Amino acid sequence: MRLRMRVGGKIAAAAAVLSAIAALGVASSASASGSPVIFSWWTSSDNPAEIDSIDLAFDKAYPGYQANGVYIAQSDNYLPKVISAIKTGTQPTVLFDQSPSDLPELAESGKLITLNGKLTAETNELYPGIKNSTFYRGKQLGIALGGVGDIALFYNKKDFAAAGIKKPPATWTQLQADAAKLTVPAKKQYGFYVPTGDAEWISYDWEPVLYGDGGALVNKDQTKATFNSAAGVNALNTWVNLVKDGYAPKASYAAGGNYDGPTAFSSGAVAMITDGQWLEGELPKGFDYGVAPYPAGSKGQSTSIGIGVVALLKTTTAADKGGLDLIKFLASPKEGAYLTKESGGLPSAPAQLSQPILKHTAKPPFYNVFAADEKYGQVRPITPAYNALSEDLWTAINAAIAGKESASSALNSAASQADKALASQG
Repeated sequence: MRLRMRVGGKIAAAAAVLSAIAALGVASSASASGSPVIFSWWTSSDNPAEIDSIDLAFDKAYPGYQANGVYIAQSDNYLPKVISAIKTGTQPTVLFDQSPSDLPELAESGKLITLNGKLTAETNELYPGIKNSTFYRGKQLGIALGGVGDIALFYNKKDFAAAGIKKPPATWTQLQADAAKLTVPAKKQYGFYVPTGDAEWISYDWEPVLYGDGGALVNKDQTKATFNSAAGVNALNTWVNLVKDGYAPKASYAAGGNYDGPTAFSSGAVAMITDGQWLEGELPKGFDYGVAPYPAGSKGQSTSIGIGVVALLKTTTAADKGGLDLIKFLASPKEGAYLTKESGGLPSAPAQLSQPILKHTAKPPFYNVFAADEKYGQVRPITPAYNALSEDLWTAINAAIAGKESASSALNSAASQADKALASQG
């Protein structure tokens, strides 16, 4: 799925630069015997050069340890491999995972080490929404590193000028008004793109509308779906009305698995679209566009943030200490900034933005818009039931947009199904 590949914290993609990180003067840790403590870490990145680079950089900075990175499987087969290893006692010390919702399931084994109090400074540095997402029912199961992603509003400057609109909309109310002005039936041009289809992107793209109206996907304990609240109904009707009023196309522009519909915007079929930073690299040369924060709802601004996580598993006392040091090494501002730059993503913590590599290196034109949006963003809840919950949600969104059910009825049905999935994880 494109969202997982493009947004979800490409930690391993930063490995090529880590040999330079070791020269930054990170404090070392030596074993009591003088021999290095050997431990392994697993990843779904299948680039041997990248894995070797992480190992060499960490070993140089912490000569008391020898880290051995191992490619295990692509993301779809990754979790089964990890579960099998835990059952046989052959699990790694450190686990890089592109799906945070895997962690509660791994925690049930008793082999995942909670990080409460172990990475306090590093965790507190994270953007609030990212920090909150590392906790499941009060336990910190992992931490996000540099190289995350979020979504913002893209708009066609030429279309805006033709419609006499001088600046992009800051709220959904303003967006609806602008979408009406930007819709030109004779040119088959719509004001805004509402994504539809059977993909997690639909839920992910709609969730900030829910958050902006004061709603939430689940309750605090992650035991019950709450997206069918009054805020949820109002948020879904925001999209439904854009399609019903003819300001957004009914047809899906999903192609090649890209449910965010990039061609809807790049072809000029729509004047506005909410999408991730990667869209900047997919637009035609010379395309005159702007990027603005994801539109605010009645209760304020928000966006969806996608992350990868790194977690610590029980192996031996010495190895577990080395694994924690590896996580700290990668989570510090300097290394986080390198990871962010090399991934082409966004920082997981504001302190990374002030690092020279991000402050003085050429960046995409609207990088700072995406980075500024992060302070308002939220991450998918890490409940193991999220995939089922998301499918229930995108099914409801599709039904309401197609006019098959009212927003209230569709969300109530979805919440009922989601509650069953959440209960099964209890």
